[in-house]
Amino acid sequence: MFLIVFVACAAGAVVQGSIGIGLGLVAGAALVSVDPGFAPGPLLLAGTFISARHLSAEFEAIDRPGLRPSFMGLPIGVIGGLAILLAVDERTLALCIGAAICIAAVVLLAGVQPPVSAAVKFIGGLLTAFCGITAGVPGPPFVLAFNELKPAAMRATSAAFTVVVAAISLVLLMVADRFGSEEALLLALMAPAILFGLTIAHWVRPLLERPWFRPAILLIALAGGAALIVRNL
Repeated sequence: MFLIVFVACAAGAVVQGSIGIGLGLVAGAALVSVDPGFAPGPLLLAGTFISARHLSAEFEAIDRPGLRPSFMGLPIGVIGGLAILLAVDERTLALCIGAAICIAAVVLLAGVQPPVSAAVKFIGGLLTAFCGITAGVPGPPFVLAFNELKPAAMRATSAAFTVVVAAISLVLLMVADRFGSEEALLLALMAPAILFGLTIAHWVRPLLERPWFRPAILLIALAGGAALIVRNL
């Protein structure tokens, strides 16, 4: 179990430490197959550790005008996501997480690029919050909404938004009895791999310009999501 958790979390941390998203996308399927308790709380909070790096190192790169409409959509996404989370069982949630990962990977692989507008940012903020609190996978909707950003701006802007999503989600999950001592232990289990992956990401960030890097990661995520669906059918 520990080896699966370590490898999945380290790989996810390398990706999120490099491009600003990816922990839940890459590691989510493997972690949920080990223990459904990894999603959404531990996955979402583990991502905030990586976000802290991006905020401290690249704070000036944040796209502040773009964040404003996104934050307007955040409350709707969080409330709707919490309602869904409380209404489904663990098996259904696992299937939903697997489907979300597969859909996100396919959409990103297809190179979908929505227009740059306040409306797109609003919807992106709503869906980012929704996916964050339900599945611990906030990144893909955010990337689609902010597809015009350069790597440093993407890392910093997504970090600024997901930190707020994680803070609000943690409070609501605790109130709803969906984050307690068991989830805290799972989060602690992830910590060594997160730190290891974030360290490796320092050398990976220069590879972002290589054309194969992003598709390779998305294909891995797609395979993981599909495996999670098959496991729970």
